[in-house]
Amino acid sequence: MDWFYWILVGIMGLCWGSFLNVLIIRTLTQESIIFPPSKCPHCGNLLLWWQKIPIISYYILKGKCNFCSFPISIQYPIIELAGMIIFIFAFITNVSKVDAISVIMILSMFLVLSYTDMKSKKIHPIQTYIIMIAGIIFNRYDIINSLIGGIMGAGVISLFMILGLKFFDRETFGVGDILLFGALGCVVGFDKLYIFMLYALLIEFILIMPKYIINLIRLQQLETLKYLILFCGTCLFLYFLKSISFFGVKVVLLGVLISMLYFGLKLTKNIIYLLKNAEIQSYCPLAPAIALSCLFFLC
Repeated sequence: MDWFYWILVGIMGLCWGSFLNVLIIRTLTQESIIFPPSKCPHCGNLLLWWQKIPIISYYILKGKCNFCSFPISIQYPIIELAGMIIFIFAFITNVSKVDAISVIMILSMFLVLSYTDMKSKKIHPIQTYIIMIAGIIFNRYDIINSLIGGIMGAGVISLFMILGLKFFDRETFGVGDILLFGALGCVVGFDKLYIFMLYALLIEFILIMPKYIINLIRLQQLETLKYLILFCGTCLFLYFLKSISFFGVKVVLLGVLISMLYFGLKLTKNIIYLLKNAEIQSYCPLAPAIALSCLFFLC
């Protein structure tokens, strides 16, 4: 009967994904998730029961509202499928039902936060608190480690926010970012916090790099772009050389390391100058990067 069990888990995941759609939309519109009932966002007509079946309704309606023919966002079936994947992943990777439910809550809330952060720069505190509680339950046999991780995650970003205000006269991190890193800390624990914070920042760096490069070209900051390319190039070169043991290569390795530090210093100075003069956009959604980092931990 294993097949029946996994079909049931998949159906539950699809229904959960349908609820996550409601949570995302109502968070963006600041409406209650209970009232009013599901409706077309364009014409306002309440949806009938057969128009709310996950995946199937989207296919039957051919991606359009039954009342006004307004296109239905592809977001709905995608989030529903994501809910199914989250459920299956949670129950495959965790024998304990408590752990599985905790993982579902953690990944689901991170999914919602990622969408709202990218869409409207909104981080809803309640959703981060749910992640914190689920993270503590997931680490219930090592609660102290989880609690300290949450406090330290929030504390480090709070310090960065204070330093940003002091040196740049603007927010480099916001209250939402503090809550996000606090939630991450509760999930991964203090002992693994800094490595997964590093993963999150590295993922964020990769995600925002194309946009950052476009901004540099638009602002004609070619010197900053040059040092960015040289810094990334020396980092990659260093990564590939570090495993080679020949003495001659070690000398080259030292030279590459010194060059990388020099380019990194020049790049940092230029970025600080741009931040102080408000020439580049400072807001970058962190929720997707933190969500991916948390997913790596749960895998």
